[in-house]
Amino acid sequence: MKRFFLLIQILAILTPVTVFFGYIIMDEGDQFTAEHYMITGLSTLPFCLALLVKYLMSDIDKKPD
Repeated sequence: MKRFFLLIQILAILTPVTVFFGYIIMDEGDQFTAEHYMITGLSTLPFCLALLVKYLMSDIDKKPD
């Protein structure tokens, strides 16, 4: 289960990075606008949700004593 959440975190962190570089490539290096920053910031939401789910399910793998 830990490997699964690690995979989800890696995939989720790629989203804002891809959006950020996608805007740079599409705008050919022009200056970012407020909308660019907003969308890049909002694209970190999947990573935050992945961390939240990992935290909430962290007790599932533990064996009871």
